[in-house]
Amino acid sequence: MRLLFAMSFVFVSVQIFAQDTHYWTYRYGTKAVLMGGPAVGGLEDNTSVIYNPALLSFVKSTSISINSNIYQIVNITAKNGAGPGQDVISNQFSAVPITLSGMIRKKKPRRLTMGYAIIVPSEFTFKATAREDGFKDIVTAGNESPGAEDYVGQFTIYTRLSENQGAFALAYKINDHWSVGLTNQFSFRSLSFTKNELCRMILNNSQASLVSTSESQSIEYTNLRYTAKIGVGFSSGKWSAGVAVLLPSIGLAGSGTIARDIVANNLQVNIEPNPNKPPILVRSNIAANDRQEKLATTYNTPLSISAGFAYKGTDFLVAASAEWFGSVSLYNIMSPQDNLFKRPTTLQLDGKKFLEVNASNKSIINFAIGAERSISDRLSLSTGFRTNRSFYDKAFDQRITDRNGRTINNNPLNLDISSWDVYHVVLGATLKQERRDLSIGITYSWANDGNIRQFANFDQPTENTFLLGQKLTTTASYYSFGVLLGYTLRVRSEN
Repeated sequence: MRLLFAMSFVFVSVQIFAQDTHYWTYRYGTKAVLMGGPAVGGLEDNTSVIYNPALLSFVKSTSISINSNIYQIVNITAKNGAGPGQDVISNQFSAVPITLSGMIRKKKPRRLTMGYAIIVPSEFTFKATAREDGFKDIVTAGNESPGAEDYVGQFTIYTRLSENQGAFALAYKINDHWSVGLTNQFSFRSLSFTKNELCRMILNNSQASLVSTSESQSIEYTNLRYTAKIGVGFSSGKWSAGVAVLLPSIGLAGSGTIARDIVANNLQVNIEPNPNKPPILVRSNIAANDRQEKLATTYNTPLSISAGFAYKGTDFLVAASAEWFGSVSLYNIMSPQDNLFKRPTTLQLDGKKFLEVNASNKSIINFAIGAERSISDRLSLSTGFRTNRSFYDKAFDQRITDRNGRTINNNPLNLDISSWDVYHVVLGATLKQERRDLSIGITYSWANDGNIRQFANFDQPTENTFLLGQKLTTTASYYSFGVLLGYTLRVRSEN
């Protein structure tokens, strides 16, 4: 009887902040931010440029606003994120970009009002590594390698997403109660993504033969798109309301590079083409590689419809907003040509799909509610709550299951990571002076038991799955804490 003593070591680390599949991660404007963002119905804030351009007509003073998170602490825990019993826990510190908005000063009162904004809709970084080594019983057929094999597996992923948006809005005041508006939004998106997997095992034979597999992916792209938002606003006495429609995006320009490499050495594969016959297993070498650059890029955002109201009492303000986002059907961010290098040449691989990067968005609804209470002429307190649902399309989960169930496959790549719904609460205060406001607040965000794909799974690896275990869907909990700071300078009254 053979006695085997084995020790297994696992190293896991993750870095993450913000979200990559959410529309409402950040809110804009000193007042709107501290109330959770319910600004579609009117908060007399110059950030109506973003929420509802028609409401610019009812802002009583020309102003410039700057707001930002001073800092943000983020924690994410993925249960069994690297395999059974291997939770992935991250605590990170990050700063959130500054946003700027304002109105263009009018020389004299007129019906037309103009505003502008520079914002950061998305800023997302994710890094994860996992490693395990030990003895695992992988080769179970025949007497080729009796007992457990010495094994090591390693996985790394890094993605960096950044979006910057410039917006210019026009509002036309029809009468004292009604206004219409249009915002022109230009969004520049850049993404860098790398992923590497490698696995090694030593066979228990006289040669101590090495079996190895590896896969690497590298994607970089930029995209410039245009979106138009049309708004209608109403104001009468203490009440105001609004509706805004954001049209689907129009692509303007973009370029990207994709590279992918798959290698297997001495891997046991089935060369029997007939699935109804017993497998014929032989050890073989496999390679597939391609890199293409200067590819045209597409990034689509959906139709959305938002509505909201605000009620301003003697010493308080309450507001609520909701926004519906339509779905986006499956499309390719980049569509490469078939230039695939593969060995053996009989590999059943489609060179176009081998490098395709695709995306799709499911339809969601978000809502926000907030309140502000004046304590004195100079001090007010605010609070708010909003949802931030993920548009991650779970159709990709089945594609991932299919991908991991085969040695090599034709499935295209998908870059989405977060798939959980997030909820935000905020509490803050505003100090008002004659021509300026200073606001400060705290925000807390959380997500409970959201679904997330395992970063890696080193449990029960097989040669049929490239010396990895089947990647499964697990649960993730998420929370973040941040401090908000805002400043508004009023140039002059429009009354």
